[in-house]
Amino acid sequence: MREFLKNLSVCFAAGCFAGLAYALGLWALGHYGITRALSVDIAPHLSNAYIYQRVVWGGVCGLIFLLPWRKSWVARGFLLSLIPAGILLLLLLPMRGFGIGALALGTLTPLVIILACAAGGIAGSGLLRAQGK
Repeated sequence: MREFLKNLSVCFAAGCFAGLAYALGLWALGHYGITRALSVDIAPHLSNAYIYQRVVWGGVCGLIFLLPWRKSWVARGFLLSLIPAGILLLLLLPMRGFGIGALALGTLTPLVIILACAAGGIAGSGLLRAQGK
């Protein structure tokens, strides 16, 4: 039981780190005009509320790292990041009125979301690898 709780807390912390990487990655894409160049209407402002929400939800999503995956940490980070990306594109953003895949924000929105989630997933997976997990 102690080992499970240890793994749970480590995965939550890695997820928080992944959420921070996701938030900063998405902000950077908007700040440096990459989303505008792709005709995607996503350019979040860097604020405490923006960071906090994504770090907390990243921690919750980090529990996905409990799944057994021992091969490549990069592949683990990328493939497991598709789960939160799918939730964003198929559930959360459509609930906010942006349609399936959030295509109302631009036709390349799914690509931007998947890339930002992948940056977070790979960062979280890299943190776990650095801890020997």
